[in-house]
Amino acid sequence: MNFAEIARWQEEGVNTVTAGPGSLLDGVDAVTEPYQVSHHLGHLLHTAVDHLHTLTTVMGESGAQHSFAPYTLIRAAIENAATGLWILEPASPTEIARRSLQLEYVDLTDLQKAHETVSPGGDYDEPRLKIFDDCLSRYGWKSSDIKLRPKGSLNIIKAASTRFDVPAAPLMWQMCSAAAHGRRWSRDFLNLFEGEDDGESKVLTGRIVSDEKAIAMVLHTACALVRKLRIVRDAHSRNPLHSGTSFTRSEPGLRIARAGLYLPRR
Repeated sequence: MNFAEIARWQEEGVNTVTAGPGSLLDGVDAVTEPYQVSHHLGHLLHTAVDHLHTLTTVMGESGAQHSFAPYTLIRAAIENAATGLWILEPASPTEIARRSLQLEYVDLTDLQKAHETVSPGGDYDEPRLKIFDDCLSRYGWKSSDIKLRPKGSLNIIKAASTRFDVPAAPLMWQMCSAAAHGRRWSRDFLNLFEGEDDGESKVLTGRIVSDEKAIAMVLHTACALVRKLRIVRDAHSRNPLHSGTSFTRSEPGLRIARAGLYLPRR
């Protein structure tokens, strides 16, 4: 397995791309502040790459190859990258903003549950919810549209995998999730069994070991999702009406402005 690409992602970080003026993300950031969509995507991308880089550290640098742990890391990368792509899936900037805000509200409600676990019946940090509600009212969002819980992780991954042509992503995520939660069926896909039969007893002795080919298979899918998220996020961070080529590509001659109507060439 070649971990060089993951190492480059980790080294570059998430701050190498900003939402440029006039870009799609610049527009949706303006109607979601202080829950800017570009920040949300950056966090999802950073989380995905961070898990993959941990895998490279464990396997590449220390040389360890555990039976189940690699899949928990790859699962997180698949889920986060696919969620970012799901946010960017719609053609409508309004729908992109709505999806991001939906997930932000889920984050706030999950935080509330965590507070209640620590202190049942205690006061929740109400200012956080007020800031969110102020954001919705300030930009004209309907509370019922935003506070409707979005589809679950598997459906999000299915939608992203279909739109961005990573068809293996749902199954890879399911297998990795099974490994992370100790579901034994995952062993049929992700592990090898080295066993011995003494020919007398009805018990096989041996051990479950990792399958390097299986790790490479699911890692390939995770990297494909991260790669596509980076491409789509970067494209939406640029002004589509200005490529910048006019500053770098010289013209063969001087263009003279003339009076009249200019029609686009077909």
